Amino acid sequence: MKPNHRWIAWSVGALLCAAITPAWSQQFHSGQEKLLAKNAALRDGQRNLLEQIKGLRIDGNSTVRDFVTQSDQINTAMMHELRGATIVPGSETWDGELYRLEVQVTLEQVRAAIEQVQRTYPSGRTYVTENMITLNREVVIKAQGQGSTRAAAMGGQPAGAPPVYGGVAAIVPRQVPPGWENVTVQGRLLAERAAKADAMRKLAERIRGVHISANTTVRDFVTQADVINAQLEARLVGARQVSPTRFLPDQTCEVDLEVSIQDVTRWLTEVQDWAVHPGAHHLDHPIRTYQFERIMDFSPERVLRETGAGAPRGDTIRGAPAAGSSFAPPPAPMPVAVVSAKGTGVPRTGEDGAAARLSAERAAEVEARRNLLEKVQGVLIEGQTTVRDFMTQNDQIRASVQSMLQGSDISEPKYLSDGSVEVIASVPMDRIYGIVRPAGPPPVVRAQPAQ
Repeated sequence: MKPNHRWIAWSVGALLCAAITPAWSQQFHSGQEKLLAKNAALRDGQRNLLEQIKGLRIDGNSTVRDFVTQSDQINTAMMHELRGATIVPGSETWDGELYRLEVQVTLEQVRAAIEQVQRTYPSGRTYVTENMITLNREVVIKAQGQGSTRAAAMGGQPAGAPPVYGGVAAIVPRQVPPGWENVTVQGRLLAERAAKADAMRKLAERIRGVHISANTTVRDFVTQADVINAQLEARLVGARQVSPTRFLPDQTCEVDLEVSIQDVTRWLTEVQDWAVHPGAHHLDHPIRTYQFERIMDFSPERVLRETGAGAPRGDTIRGAPAAGSSFAPPPAPMPVAVVSAKGTGVPRTGEDGAAARLSAERAAEVEARRNLLEKVQGVLIEGQTTVRDFMTQNDQIRASVQSMLQGSDISEPKYLSDGSVEVIASVPMDRIYGIVRPAGPPPVVRAQPAQ
């Protein structure tokens, strides 16, 4: 080949490389972001899976939580063993910013993992795992995980359109909730986790108010020792999310969690067995034991549900809040035969923005339910007999009414100009009458205005 022909070939090759390199580089970068997001989602799923596994029973007196909390080494080793968890087929989705998946592990794999960790770290207490299959209802344990790209987590723009090559993740359109356009993916994830934590906090408080007997509540049991309270709260990870997370236009999100009374009874029994077991730990003082199976006699509700709220962290919001965002609509009109009461709350000192609104709403809910109890007690049932009279004469009625009011309906919050928040707690009178007069006909009760 002559020199001039060689020069032409080199020039053409250089031009082709220049044309191909940007497209290849962009595709490579998108694939790398996808892989990083998938790895983050997988780690998140493994962490959530371990929390689910901690509630499994090893024997009659111990759970996996008792095993993994013996030392950080054992906890880390169990996490390492869970790397063998498989991704549920068809659960992977990717929108260019957020990777979602679901991981699963069988109960037999969990049992084998405990045996392996015990062989690796023989210094801890030895647990016999042969009865785990019969002691637990779950055959397959599942947990969800989600992860974001580096660019989205840092508040930058996404890497670009999702690549269509490689992997098994379903490509889904990128969906940003209205009002959340200036919030990073990390901000949405953190807000969702904060909402779940808030719902768990509310469920824990609700459970503490559940009556074991006419004059005794769960609070009397858990306040005997901090470790008992911590053990109960740790089991709240088993609460179920019953609906998708709601991202509201005012940059708050809501999560609904629920737990059955049967699960509460089982958790309390497990905690009590753990507390009195001689080989589990050492308390500074003996504790009083309770018959938790009686909870079903005093709780009018078979399922406890709470809604938690969360807001994005300030450093995950790009610029000013989105234009057009507005507060929630005013409360809907109350139906007839409903008793209602108003509560007002103010933000905690030093809070602002969405976090201030949430703390004010929580304070308003507490006051509204307290006022609602006072109002319900003054309602006439027959003649000159009020609900208060029935509650005074019968401890079981008093416990049932108080427990039912903890789950009273709360209206959408009303935001006042001074920064305070008003809500209305309400309860249908037929629910009250069903407790104090379960066998009689319902009375005619006029609608009560909010106080």
